[in-house]
Amino acid sequence: MTTMTTMNHLLRTNATKLLARHNLSPSSLAPVVSSHTPSPSHYQNSQPSTALRFMATGTRRAKGHGWLRKYRAGLGGRHLQGRWHFRDVDELNALNDEVFAMNESLNKDDNKIPTEAYLDLSVAGDAPRRVVIELASAALPKTTENFRLLCQEKGENEGGYESTSVYKIEKTVGLCLGDVVSDDGSGGRCHSKIGNYQTPFSFEDEGFLISHTGPGIVSMQSPGVHRNDSRFLITTTGAAQLDGRFVAFGRVKEGMDVINDIATGVFTKRGRPTVEIKVAGCGVQ
Repeated sequence: MTTMTTMNHLLRTNATKLLARHNLSPSSLAPVVSSHTPSPSHYQNSQPSTALRFMATGTRRAKGHGWLRKYRAGLGGRHLQGRWHFRDVDELNALNDEVFAMNESLNKDDNKIPTEAYLDLSVAGDAPRRVVIELASAALPKTTENFRLLCQEKGENEGGYESTSVYKIEKTVGLCLGDVVSDDGSGGRCHSKIGNYQTPFSFEDEGFLISHTGPGIVSMQSPGVHRNDSRFLITTTGAAQLDGRFVAFGRVKEGMDVINDIATGVFTKRGRPTVEIKVAGCGVQ
């Protein structure tokens, strides 16, 4: 009992000091009892302090205060109160369609600016299956040109996408591939025609025009700001956390079933596929 009384006294003293910082009187504190299980009369007689309720709306390391008030208003818990909770996906999809519709302004007779590329993916040595990607060539010319040039490089040692692997499968994001240097996601290099003398292996973020609203979005996977190289990913679900971070430049036009079969049918160990998934062929069309 002596230990409990001393503990209550210390708690009372610390709470009094805390309220003093907020120019409040100690009388606003609820009565302290000497048991861990308060009596029913304690709940009936004591009224919650407005100051204490205000202090309870934010927790240490919480991203912003007032989440409890929003939760009581029906806006969901803290995990739903981020900047992506109230996204209008239909509106963002309409904007994505407008970005890809800009390809119609390109000269149809000029084959130097193709708007589609393809990847032939082979799982564990099986027959390759094709994935056709529509590129936003008009809106993002530099990013799409880098992707097209890497698709057109033929040969295992030519620095292109051919013979590279899907090195990681993020179940909540998508497939990661395109490491033309070490083939394990630790490095990448843009095409030699894209880099400059200051940054020969990477190039800047061209623009965040396309949102990651759902499966099939093809996006650069850069390790930092203005550090795009050859690595890219194909989403299997909506990935709003990538908006403003990775430059999306295309979407899957045909073969989304191939991506889903790999994402759901290949066993992974810490994200690494346990079987070899190769890019057997690639190019533009």
